[in-house]
Amino acid sequence: MIIDNVLNFENVKTTIEKNIFEIEKKTGEFLEDIYLMVETPESISINLSLIKNNEGKKIEKKNVQYLIQDAKQQILRNHHTKKIIHIIITNYFIDNNSYNYLPLNLDCNKFSIDIKFICFPKDLIKKLEELFNSQEIFINKIICSDYAKSFIKNKSYMNVCESGLKLIQGINKREVAIVRRKLKKKGFFERLFYFFK
Repeated sequence: MIIDNVLNFENVKTTIEKNIFEIEKKTGEFLEDIYLMVETPESISINLSLIKNNEGKKIEKKNVQYLIQDAKQQILRNHHTKKIIHIIITNYFIDNNSYNYLPLNLDCNKFSIDIKFICFPKDLIKKLEELFNSQEIFINKIICSDYAKSFIKNKSYMNVCESGLKLIQGINKREVAIVRRKLKKKGFFERLFYFFK
């Protein structure tokens, strides 16, 4: 249903309505919310590295949160038409030593993190949300299909949908889970992270 690389939303709407009807008929329940997997040539990955002078102090979770928040703000400032779908920590460097996990409470002079942001166009996200809202269905989270596919390379038993479900459940401990702040509490940081659990 793509015409000249542009999604034909009228055709998509008809197909979705039909599939929703079939799903509700088979399950006997109304579909209220979904996790939506999207594959689009308009997705972009942006890699960013940030460093902090730690002056021999212990690494604390709040220091890493600050770096991630700073990186996120840089992405949002410089890519106005994009929405961040996934934030993934690809590496940690502590005093020039590489780690694939965050060694908290380690004394160091400096540390840095490498972060990958997967972004989709804001207008695509808006159209998808409107499409499902018109069916009274809320999108809990959008997942990049290419990102989900990257987890099935070494696990041949898993298809892309199973991989997407595993991502939602937090299988990638390097992915930052963004949890919106509660309105009652005001703070500088959004509460983040599967990988701190």
